Amino acid sequence: MTTFLRLSKYFLAYRWRIFAGLFSVAVMSTADTISAFLVAQLFAVLKEIEGFVRRGSEIAISVPVEIYGYRLRELTITGYSESFDIIVLFAAAITVIILVKVCFVYVREYMMSSVQQKILMKFRVELFDTVVMLPAKYFDKQKTGRIMSRITNDVNAVEQSLFQIIEMAQNSIYAIIFATALFYTNWQLTIFTIVVFSISGIISRKFGDRIRSISREIMNTLAEITAFLQEKIASIRIVKFFTREEFEKENFRAKVGENYRHSMKVVKTVALLSPINEFFNTLVIALVVIFTAYLFIEGSMTIQMMIQFLILMTFLAKPVKAIGENAARLQKSLVSAGFIFEMIDLEKEDLSKPASVSPFETGNVSFRNVSFSYDGEIPALRNITFDVRKGERIALVGPSGSGKTTLINLIPRFYESTEGTITIDGSATSLMRLSDLRSQIAVVPQEVMLFAGTIHDNIRYGRLEATRDEVVAAAQAANAHEFIERLERKYETEVGERGLQLSGGQRQRIAIARAVLRNPKILLLDEATSALDTESELAVQEALDRLMEGRTSFIIAHRLSTVYRCDRIFVLEEGRIVEQGTHDELLQKDSGLYKRLYSLQFAENGDLRGEET
Repeated sequence: MTTFLRLSKYFLAYRWRIFAGLFSVAVMSTADTISAFLVAQLFAVLKEIEGFVRRGSEIAISVPVEIYGYRLRELTITGYSESFDIIVLFAAAITVIILVKVCFVYVREYMMSSVQQKILMKFRVELFDTVVMLPAKYFDKQKTGRIMSRITNDVNAVEQSLFQIIEMAQNSIYAIIFATALFYTNWQLTIFTIVVFSISGIISRKFGDRIRSISREIMNTLAEITAFLQEKIASIRIVKFFTREEFEKENFRAKVGENYRHSMKVVKTVALLSPINEFFNTLVIALVVIFTAYLFIEGSMTIQMMIQFLILMTFLAKPVKAIGENAARLQKSLVSAGFIFEMIDLEKEDLSKPASVSPFETGNVSFRNVSFSYDGEIPALRNITFDVRKGERIALVGPSGSGKTTLINLIPRFYESTEGTITIDGSATSLMRLSDLRSQIAVVPQEVMLFAGTIHDNIRYGRLEATRDEVVAAAQAANAHEFIERLERKYETEVGERGLQLSGGQRQRIAIARAVLRNPKILLLDEATSALDTESELAVQEALDRLMEGRTSFIIAHRLSTVYRCDRIFVLEEGRIVEQGTHDELLQKDSGLYKRLYSLQFAENGDLRGEET
C-alpha cells in the first residue's frame, strides 16, 4: 500500500490531464447509460407497434418518454410512416451518442497515455540522476547489470503499474456511473448485484497477494540475467580464450530457467483468476436475470425497465471484473516500483552542499593520522601521515592490496576517511564543497574508459565549455594531435564503445588530453603506463611529464621511468607507509621493502632506468 500511494503521488503532477481523461470516461459511461435507456425505450415502442401489426389495424399509440420515473415528453405515433420515422429517430439519436462517445475515447486515450509516458520519463530521469549521484562505495558492492536492470526491466514493469492504475481509475468511473444508473432503475436489485460482485473482489485480492510475493523473485532473477549478460559480453574475449562458450551457455540457461519457473507460477495464478471471475460474473448475471424475470411476471417491473437493467448490469460487469484483474496484476508490477523507490531513496552525494571553507588554490596536500576501512573491520589504510607541497611528484609503490589506490581515492573523497584528517592548502577536504574539490583534481586511470562518440567529445569532457582550439591544444600537449590528424575524420572520428576503435596508447593519450584540458591543481595517476608497449609508453610518458609540470601529482606506477622522475616515493605495506624517500635513498636501505621489490624485478638487468619494475 505504501508503494501504491507513493506511485499515485506521481500522478498529481499531471492532475489536469488525468482530470480530462477521467472526465472523458464519465462522458463515455454516461453515453452508454443513455444509449441503454434509448435501446430499452425503442424496444418498448417496437413491442407496441408489433401488436398493431399482428392485428392488422391502424397504428395509433402514445408512448411516454421517461427516464428513471421522470416523464420527459409524450410521443404520439399515428400510421406506419410515423412509426418508421420514430424508429429512424431513435437510431439516429443512438448514433449521435456513440459518435460523441468515440470522440471522448480519443481524448481519454491521448491524455492517459501522455500521463503514463511522462511518469515513465520522470522515473528514468530520477533513476539516472540517482545513479550518477551515488557514492563510489555503492558501485563496489553492486553489479553493473543489476543497476541497469533497475533502469530498464523495472521501469518497463512499472509501465504496467501505471497502466493498471489508470485502468482501475477508469473502470471505477464506469462502475460508479453504471451502478448509479442501476440504483435508480431498481435499488433492491442493484444492492444484490453489488454484494455478489464483492465476492469476486475478495478473490482477486487473495490472488494479488500471491502474485506479489512471486513477482519479487521474478524481478530479482531478471536483474541477475541482466548482470550476467553485461559481465559476459564485456568479457567475451576471456570466454573465447578459455573456450568456455558451452559452460556459459549452461549458466545462462540455468538463470533463464529459474526466471521461467517463477514466471509460470504467476501465469498459472493469473490464468486461474480470469475463469473464476468469469464464473462469478456469469453467476451474478444468471441470478439477476432470474430475479428480474420474477419481478416482471409479478408485475412490479415493466419490460422496458427489465431490458434497461439487464443492459446496464452487463455494462457494469465488465469494469467490475476488470478492476479485480487490474488489482491482481498491479501487485506484480508494484514489486518493481518498490525496487525503484529503494534505489531513489539511497543516500546520495551532495555536490552543491554549502562549504565552510573556500576552494583551494595551490594544491598542498596533507594527511594526518588517516585510517580507512571498507567494511568497518579490516583496515585498508592505517595511520597515514605525510605532507606534499605544490608541484611535488609522489610515487606510491608496494605489493597488491597495500592500499595505494585506496589512498588516492580518499583525496577526491570517493570515500570518506574513517579516522584522521585530509587537508588541502590547510583546509579539511571534508569541509569543502564536493564540486569545488573535484573540479581541481584530474585522474588518468590505468584502464581508460572513453565514451561512445568522437575524439573531440571525449577530450572536451574534461571541460565542456572549451573551444575547438583549446581541445586541439590539449591534444598537442598530450602527444595525441599527430595520430588524430592521421585518422580519416580526425577529431570527428568515432571511438566506438569504451574507445575500442583505438589502441591502448591512443586511448591513454586522449585521457591525458582530457586531464590537460581540465587544468587541475592535483593529478592522480593510477598505473597510467603499465599496460603499454615501449613506443606508446615513451609518447605517454612525455605527455605525462608535461601534464605533471607544476601540479601536485600522486602516481601509482610499476614503470621505473615514472618512479625515477618522482620527487619522493611512498612505500606502502598492509595499509601503512613503511618507507619514503627518493629512489636512490630507498635503494641504500639494505633491508628495505623498496629495495627488495626492486631486486626481485631487476636482479637480472642491473640498473635499468626506464624499464619495467
